[in-house]
Amino acid sequence: MAMSPVAFEVVRDIDRFRALQSDWNDLWRRAEGEYFQSFAFCHGTLEAEDAASRRKLHCIAGRREGRLVVVWPLMTFWRSCWKYATALTPANRSPSDILASPDGDVEQIVNGAWKAALQSTRADAIELWRIRSDSPLCRNATRHGVIERGTEETTPYARLRDQGPWETFVRALPGRKKTRPEYLERRLARHDEVKFEIIDVNDSRVPSLVEWFVLRKREWAQHNLIDSRWTFSEASSKFWRSLLSNDSSGVGVFRLFVLTLAGEPVALNIVAVQATRAYLVANTYDLRYGKLTPGTVLVDYCVKWAFDNRLDMDFGPGDQQYKSFWSAGHSYLTSSFLVIPTRWGQAGYAAKQVAKQLRTVTSNIAGRRTPEQNPVHSP
Repeated sequence: MAMSPVAFEVVRDIDRFRALQSDWNDLWRRAEGEYFQSFAFCHGTLEAEDAASRRKLHCIAGRREGRLVVVWPLMTFWRSCWKYATALTPANRSPSDILASPDGDVEQIVNGAWKAALQSTRADAIELWRIRSDSPLCRNATRHGVIERGTEETTPYARLRDQGPWETFVRALPGRKKTRPEYLERRLARHDEVKFEIIDVNDSRVPSLVEWFVLRKREWAQHNLIDSRWTFSEASSKFWRSLLSNDSSGVGVFRLFVLTLAGEPVALNIVAVQATRAYLVANTYDLRYGKLTPGTVLVDYCVKWAFDNRLDMDFGPGDQQYKSFWSAGHSYLTSSFLVIPTRWGQAGYAAKQVAKQLRTVTSNIAGRRTPEQNPVHSP
């Protein structure tokens, strides 16, 4: 039996975007969407956008017989004389994907959303980060344009829902023989009282804890010589405040998990909690206590909490030891790439690559010059 056609529209203003919330939440539940597909996450991104930003909202929404069946929130902007489109996510390379109803024609729905985006944005380049490599969006994107800057990442996750007793599960995991979860917690407790807390959105401490989180992330970035505009931007503070003060009534719930020592925070995790999975969205710790690994202690606690609540745990991309330990080899692939669907975009990208190569050649030639060929000028 043929499915009814999907009617697409483009939402460009904040009021119409907010009007989608109820239908969006309903679609998110039906599709068992991931945290970054939730209205709360996308709306938080939009609220945190700098007022002077040149990025403009461009949300693709599709309805079948009046019911929302697909939504793809995008932002458009110009770089020189080329128009770009990218997912409505924070500027920290967060994962993204089209949210589509799990109907029998989901591939066709996503394909329709992709075509609607190409036609309405008229983008010369579409920048996508951390799309699941086996997703309909990834398949569509790689079929409908030249792909550049393609990379793949592995995201570890722990299968916890179907495990037996906790002690049996942990003992069976390989690795961390000298740093087992119970040992790390006892070592930290020797210094003072250790306490774990899950902070409610209505807790008066949320603003100060978010500020603590942002400052610790910045210290960590400086310590590791990481140049991240997002981490040091006001938008990052605004985004986390918006996300963690949003009572989304069980739809893509975001919570603060805090580890305190002598009543003071030493590690903090931001976790997205859904029906079958918890996601470690972001985490940080106080560098002064680095040797006591409070960050790992808190992650271990989060895993135990997820286990007790029959949730799997997604750790996000990366090869940190705690991710390898808890995932026990389970992971999935995500892809990041630039789709260039227009000839104008392809010409611009080619010109940029030629210019980059010329700069490299010029630099190499300059580097091979002898001191006599590079005279020293007097001040």
